[in-house]
Amino acid sequence: METILRSKNVLINEEFIPADLVIFEDKIKRVDEYGKNEIAIDLGDKKIAPGIVDLHSDAIEKEIEPRPHATFPVELAITELDKKLSMAGVTTMFHAIGFEENPKKRRSVDLAIEQIEEIYHANEKHLGVDNFVHARFELSSSEAVEPIKEVINKGMVKLVSLMDHSPGQGQFKTLETFKTYYGKHYGLDDEDIKAVIDKKMNKNEEKINELISFVREKNITLLSHDDDCVEKLDSLLKLGVKISEFPLSLEVAKYAVDKGIATGMGAPNIVRGGSQSGNIAAIDLVKEGVCKYLCSDYHPTSMLQAIYRMEKDANLDLAKGFSMITSTPAKYANLEDRGEIKEGKKADIIVIDDSNIPKVILTIKDGESIYNGIRGFRL
Repeated sequence: METILRSKNVLINEEFIPADLVIFEDKIKRVDEYGKNEIAIDLGDKKIAPGIVDLHSDAIEKEIEPRPHATFPVELAITELDKKLSMAGVTTMFHAIGFEENPKKRRSVDLAIEQIEEIYHANEKHLGVDNFVHARFELSSSEAVEPIKEVINKGMVKLVSLMDHSPGQGQFKTLETFKTYYGKHYGLDDEDIKAVIDKKMNKNEEKINELISFVREKNITLLSHDDDCVEKLDSLLKLGVKISEFPLSLEVAKYAVDKGIATGMGAPNIVRGGSQSGNIAAIDLVKEGVCKYLCSDYHPTSMLQAIYRMEKDANLDLAKGFSMITSTPAKYANLEDRGEIKEGKKADIIVIDDSNIPKVILTIKDGESIYNGIRGFRL
């Protein structure tokens, strides 16, 4: 049986137009002229857009440990987060799982494997949205190489990023900023910090290259993280990196785009008006046209709000903004079956009421309603 949604604002090819959207089973069957069908669910002027595609979020960590030392089972955490994602309009989520030994952040290779396996099996069995995995490899964690290769071989990982949180580059320009951050945020004493520094400064280049070659052979998109200079980008380009996440300056972002590397920034940075860690404001990259997509980073509900903030603060066309959380990230993740309202694509659809604070009022995944916030409404 067909389901037909009608609105004066359906996002087609980066333009909101009047249309009838015909859904059959789990696909978009066709897009008809507005009013063509005798029977349709008329949503008035509410906006209909593709479901949000989020390439990077570690929100699962906060769901597992909402307060320090108050932890919940991964299976429960991913189930509860899945419901929140549907309410935020996120129909495809890449959970950014960190492979590093950092007990204060509850990160380790063993914990990463546990989380990935739980997400993968829960996604197969009962979750509402597509919950995928983005494996984040800390370059100093050579012991993580074989475990990452193993979960990739099992089909449990779809993106891999390279992280380097050693002092003297990236987020930590000096040794002192590194010490201050780790001391303040993780409560480490001088001896603990020295051990962390020693670990992060000793990288096994052979193991790093081994993993990079393996990822490329598997045709998995490779990302970098917190790039701080053009020399680093040149090296990453040679390694096959396709995306620079959270570039730390306008110069780096411009250089990346000029070299054909996509750039992604965090939606919370846009919504809050700046970086939590004092780095460049994402809106500055948007204004210069060198932020190609947004990810939720740690706050999925920021994805929708960021689109409206970019319209206000950067004069960015709303429809173009939506492409930064739908079609563009889908393309970068090699997900050709979603991200657009187009015949034959997945029926991953969200309906938005932006008469006040913009909010998702209906989420459809694979043609079925998984969140309904409209009183008295039946699909």
